[in-house]
Amino acid sequence: MAAYDSGVDRQDGTGSAQSAGRVAAVVAGLQALGLIGNAAVVAVVAIRDGITGPSAVASPAGVVTEVVVFALFGAALAWVAWGLWTDHAAARTPFLLAQILTLTVGVPMLSSEAPVNLVGVAVTASAVVGLLAWLGAVVLNKPQGQADPAGG
Repeated sequence: MAAYDSGVDRQDGTGSAQSAGRVAAVVAGLQALGLIGNAAVVAVVAIRDGITGPSAVASPAGVVTEVVVFALFGAALAWVAWGLWTDHAAARTPFLLAQILTLTVGVPMLSSEAPVNLVGVAVTASAVVGLLAWLGAVVLNKPQGQADPAGG
């Protein structure tokens, strides 16, 4: 018997639910890294090349706001990833919301020109995998006789 028991063969289905939750946690973690990485890239490019872009946001305050917002969303998603990894049901609803927001960003990027459309493929695929993992975790964690899969 191996030292690690995935629990997938359990009769109550909790092992499968935990596996789905772990997949969701990995997706959230990777998305968090992407958001924090984007914040870092925006900051580095603004420092290295100067502030560019549309006049409405091409200001020091606009760049700082963009960096802070991306970093905060990344930190929040990292916290959600930790919650999913440790099987906290309260992390499921924020994860669902994050995947819906990710789709609203990723799907329009699909119709962009290269290389933006390739980023759109990765972003959209991560959201779809995340939604499927979320659905698996919710359905597999549902106690017998309970009909509400709202994430709790």
